[in-house]
Amino acid sequence: VVKNPTWRLIKDGPGDGRLNMAIDRAILTACDRGQAPATLRLYGWDKPTLSIGYSQNELRDVNKEQCEQRNIPVVRRFTGGRALLHQHEFTYSLVAPIPHTGIPENLAGAFCAVSKAVILSLEKAGVANLEMVGKEKRTPGMSRKRSPACFSASNHWEISVEGKKLAGSAQRRLNGAFLQHGSILMDKDYELAHSLFRYSSETEKNRGLKELISNTLTLNEVLPVNLGWEKLTHYFVEGFQKTFSGSWQPGSLSSLEKELVKSYLEKSE
Repeated sequence: VVKNPTWRLIKDGPGDGRLNMAIDRAILTACDRGQAPATLRLYGWDKPTLSIGYSQNELRDVNKEQCEQRNIPVVRRFTGGRALLHQHEFTYSLVAPIPHTGIPENLAGAFCAVSKAVILSLEKAGVANLEMVGKEKRTPGMSRKRSPACFSASNHWEISVEGKKLAGSAQRRLNGAFLQHGSILMDKDYELAHSLFRYSSETEKNRGLKELISNTLTLNEVLPVNLGWEKLTHYFVEGFQKTFSGSWQPGSLSSLEKELVKSYLEKSE
């Protein structure tokens, strides 16, 4: 394990959903092959986009008619987890080789290390009372039946304020590298998000909306001022640099990564 590792920082701003997912996957693949350094990528979404987990059942969980009517694209993530409407959101994606300095080699340890960096970043942004939700903790008021919506429950070292989820994340591991990406809600449109999911009954649907509202929090609700994307990027760079030491360099995608992005986009058409 390198003692003073190189970290690449990519600030992408708001972008297309399919492109965002393809870039994350390309960086992971290149890193897994030993052809890309540990990378922190910060980005957003240029229009409301629904992403679904790697193995989530789209037909069962997503209301395709509503998505088409409202002109909301559906993209599949390379990580697990449940459906999430990316709209008023700040997204981070961290890719690192396994093993890597300062990051435990197992899933739980890596998740915890990255979540600590997210917490530090949010604290720098002025958010108080942050806590990491342990795997064994259930969100109070959660129904036994699993909602298709990602933000209706907290698990796996995710980040909450006073019991409400502020940041969700998911991880994908290959033999030689892992990708963890997560969403921090800046604002929300619960009705829109909720309308895109399928539920087995009207009762489930009503309960689903209630859970989404009562278990979710946004940055605009916890901070006195509305933080813009640029400001938040600054705090995240600070928080991650402080958590993961090394030589941090601004960078962009390599030609190999660009080729991979192209091939992933062609496959997902």
